[in-house]
Amino acid sequence: MTACAEAAQHLALDLGWPVLAVKPHGKLPLTPHGVKDATTDERTILHWFDRWPDANVGVATGAPGPSVLDVDDPRAGAVWLASLENDATPESATHRGRHLFYAGTATGTISLGFGELRQRGSYVVVPPSIHPSGDLYAWLNEPRSSTLPPVPAALVAQATSAGVGEMVERAEKVGHGERHDHLKDVAVRLLRAGITDVATIARQLRVEYETNCEPDPPARDGEFQKLAEWASSTRMASRERGRAEHREQRETTETPYLAPPPESASTAEHLAYIHRAIGLPTSVEIKSVQRFGTRLVDAMRIDLSSGQLIDFARQSDALSRGGWHKAVIGATEGAAKPPGMKDPQLLDLWRSICRVASTSRLATEAEMHAESLRELLLLCESVTGFTLATSADRFALIAALRARQRWDPFDRNALISPALITDERDSARYLRGGELWDFYRSKGAGLSGHEFPGRMAMVGLTQVPINGREPMPLDPSRGRKTNRAVLYRLAEDS
Repeated sequence: MTACAEAAQHLALDLGWPVLAVKPHGKLPLTPHGVKDATTDERTILHWFDRWPDANVGVATGAPGPSVLDVDDPRAGAVWLASLENDATPESATHRGRHLFYAGTATGTISLGFGELRQRGSYVVVPPSIHPSGDLYAWLNEPRSSTLPPVPAALVAQATSAGVGEMVERAEKVGHGERHDHLKDVAVRLLRAGITDVATIARQLRVEYETNCEPDPPARDGEFQKLAEWASSTRMASRERGRAEHREQRETTETPYLAPPPESASTAEHLAYIHRAIGLPTSVEIKSVQRFGTRLVDAMRIDLSSGQLIDFARQSDALSRGGWHKAVIGATEGAAKPPGMKDPQLLDLWRSICRVASTSRLATEAEMHAESLRELLLLCESVTGFTLATSADRFALIAALRARQRWDPFDRNALISPALITDERDSARYLRGGELWDFYRSKGAGLSGHEFPGRMAMVGLTQVPINGREPMPLDPSRGRKTNRAVLYRLAEDS
């Protein structure tokens, strides 16, 4: 079961929030009726994620779900965020801002200067979903119970939208003679706030009627529904829907900001950054980056594992958006999809290209091997109680290692971990040669047997062939058995 599927079950069953399946790496619902299909039914949720295992998860806002403050512009909303963020309010990080979760209400979504307060009829994407940019939605303060703090009154009181006016209660009730025109004005304000669906407008009109209008004589049957249908059919509504679709399309195709590696980054991190800037599939790697001179008029070449070459007649072409895209897309026959980048990003990319091109192939390889070694050590299980001091001790160690089985990095379901052997005599630490070889092979190192010890020496590993003989058996005629193995000693212990 995926992380999103588990999150959907938790939110629906433990917190009572209606959830829906959302397109992988996207924001659009996968269900035919969108947010209307949001549910807390476990069987339905399991069916969705069985059908779409990579789906994101969304939460329907408004009671019985939460009301969510969607902060799109953290700078504009910095003052509000400072006053609203606390330990009691669940909060998640989005691609551009924040989501703050409050107790759900029955009112519709309202627009703010720095985002929206999403309520009935809307939804938000929640962690651990993946944004179209590749960023991960993440909890900053995870919800721990179904009880949420109420929507701050000060937030609702200042809720405005460009040209909409304030969405606050009136001091005097609207009389019967003015009621119809007043409700039409409210419907228009809702349209300008981007709310165009009939159901939400009708609900909001009913709330407005019950809150700010004289109830005598009572509203006619279907009055709010008819007003909402009229509002939703106007040119203004069509225009607002078009704007919303344009915003959604622009947001889903928006180029993520490629954060450059820090100054202390390794060559491998710079290569990964260039890989993202080229837009290569994960199956294609960058083999080398070559600059034929240090002047901008000199040529440059990026060699890919697919056999394709990204050639620049002049290095200055890589510093222009058109030149970079043309070279990358042309060389890969459209397989690469480079994101759009502005001039500052291209300068950051250029620094990484120069760093990689100026680093020798052996140095780059050594960095990659060192990173792989750090990854392997995190997986290891300590093996103690042995020493390499005598032949009998070495025999006992090899016998114990063989009895323990050899870790297979290609077996994802393997229950055994690679061995990290500590010598009790001098605290030196060793890795099994076979496990080390298999691990680097699983990482695509492509090393031959005679190359391997030399490459491991790059990261400070010393090959130590060992052999041992068992203690003298009681029956001398049987002969003493001999065990042989190859270990690699860690440099820090040499």
